[in-house]
Amino acid sequence: MEKVLVIGGAGFIGTALSKKLKDLKYKVDIADLKSKFKHQHKEFGCIGFDVRDYSSFSLFDREHYTHVYNLAAQTSGLVSQEEPEVDVDTNLKGTFNCYRYFKDKGISNFIYTSSMAVYGDSNIAINEEHDLNPKSNYGLSKLASEVYVKALADCGVNYTIARLFNVYGPGQDFSNLKQGMLSIFLAQAIQKEKIKITGSLDRYRDFVFIDDVVDFLISPLAESCLRNDVFNVGTGRKTTVKELVEGIVEKLQRDILYTDIGGHEGDQFGTYASIEKAQKVSSWFPKTSLEKGLDITIAHAKEVIK
Repeated sequence: MEKVLVIGGAGFIGTALSKKLKDLKYKVDIADLKSKFKHQHKEFGCIGFDVRDYSSFSLFDREHYTHVYNLAAQTSGLVSQEEPEVDVDTNLKGTFNCYRYFKDKGISNFIYTSSMAVYGDSNIAINEEHDLNPKSNYGLSKLASEVYVKALADCGVNYTIARLFNVYGPGQDFSNLKQGMLSIFLAQAIQKEKIKITGSLDRYRDFVFIDDVVDFLISPLAESCLRNDVFNVGTGRKTTVKELVEGIVEKLQRDILYTDIGGHEGDQFGTYASIEKAQKVSSWFPKTSLEKGLDITIAHAKEVIK
């Protein structure tokens, strides 16, 4: 049985990915901060670990992993502007530590989750050849980390870089109001019946459902066409903040106020993906519309938001 290590596996995407890998009969270990492990993670091998501390990697010495994922990251654009050293330590240094440790461990594949934040703004669908012009410390840390990941190829390790756009769905932390536009708006609407919008209603994003993201992330394990390259993971659909907010309000069937409280440094005005590259070379495509994904996410949010 092939063994997979998911670094950052106790987070939103990591948990969903780990469950899918287990369903596919991989043996899965997840490595994350001990404080992040919950009851749902008991079905995996759980390794208390800090990606920022290179000595932590000695915990993997007794194992041989066929495939390794690095999803460990500080992912809030706002936090990255308030505390940029967190991004340097977790995103950049953490990825360097992965490169340093796994480059000669004989793993087959290293899959890294980067971000649409590396692009900055664009008024057209962004493909992977688009200029890289990050506006936030978070985007900069992700772009610099990609360089270390690409260097693995020189050591005989296949890599895949997935530039994720705005991922949403069941399992998000609805208590974190600094991360995840859709989850923030949804939590505010359910709890306070008032959505605080940071910036123009004309801003736009590409919202991609968690199941579709997981389907892409597992693809490089079987599809060699996705190795040693960079791919956008989105839907190719542009959704404005106004459309998103109105969709949430309509589905909740409540009178919900929304107000602009002003933007913050480093926030992107608009970005959405071209996903033609992944569709041309692989069997992956996003299956979940925003309308269906919202229905699923709202049903889950109503169960967990107090």
